[in-house]
Amino acid sequence: MVRIKMKVSRSIIICVSIILSMAAFAVCTTAAEVRTINNDEKKSEARHTGTMRGLYVPNKKSRDIKYIQALLDTGTPEGINMLVMDVHSYGSVIPRINTKVIEYCKNKNVYCVARVVCFQDGLDRMPVPAHRLKRLNILVEKSAKAGFHEVQLDYIRFKDGGYPYSLVMKYRFIEELLAGFKKITDSAGIKLSADVFGRIVYNRNDYVGQKLEVFAKYTDVIYPMLYPSHFTGDRVRMANPGETVKEGTMKGLDRLRDTGVKVVPYIQAFDYHIRRAGVSLPRYVELQVRGVESTKARGWVAWNAYGDYRAVMKALRDINGKSEKSVNTARIQ
Repeated sequence: MVRIKMKVSRSIIICVSIILSMAAFAVCTTAAEVRTINNDEKKSEARHTGTMRGLYVPNKKSRDIKYIQALLDTGTPEGINMLVMDVHSYGSVIPRINTKVIEYCKNKNVYCVARVVCFQDGLDRMPVPAHRLKRLNILVEKSAKAGFHEVQLDYIRFKDGGYPYSLVMKYRFIEELLAGFKKITDSAGIKLSADVFGRIVYNRNDYVGQKLEVFAKYTDVIYPMLYPSHFTGDRVRMANPGETVKEGTMKGLDRLRDTGVKVVPYIQAFDYHIRRAGVSLPRYVELQVRGVESTKARGWVAWNAYGDYRAVMKALRDINGKSEKSVNTARIQ
């Protein structure tokens, strides 16, 4: 009996040892996998911590792999490393995303942003129907899970000149939306950002309900739309695109200084009112790029509603010293 008990005891000890060894191996393997994932995330983040040179891409073109390939073939040699892509058509909240485009961009180390229009032209009346908010949340969730690095909210505001709700009510509504969207993007492990009117960096309490300090609680990046041509009535700002964009960027940076939120202004890549500055569109873009890149902003995104970025490429070639103009200037100096 004693021998039998001893054999049983030894068998139990051996079994326990094997189980413990397997558990230890599993823990080590899991830890190794976690370290690998964390390292991959850090490497990915590290690739996108420098100056961002971005382009906005309208929805139809954001799903066109041939357009994206051609755009990046031309753009990446000039420093383009970010695309802000519409994930739905105008006036619709039905997701229209080509995941092959996202995969292609990631393979090119291009930072991918999903642009979601919350309320086209601004919200006019409250309350917002529950089904409308549900569809918007689904759009944000599907965008967050599609492989983008970031979801960017646009038109998350009230209509300019619309129904006169109190600012307190507007701030509360927008903050609740932001909090909900933030949970979605956090769950997906990506960033949340938002576009604001260019004037918001100057205004503390704007009629449309956009306030930098409210957005800063929930977003990682804020994109003020600092198009010089939109400062109508101010001929000085319209005539000096570089200084106008630089001033607005500095205002945003100053107000968000202690929040950790990055500032990435939208710059103008279309010819509306550029005659005020008396320069060509490529030069107009160049002045804005130089203005932003002289600040501590994370970078910039050029906007052209048609996705035509020939002027931006010309401007970047001049900045990078690749154009004939730049070569001639270098020789003279």
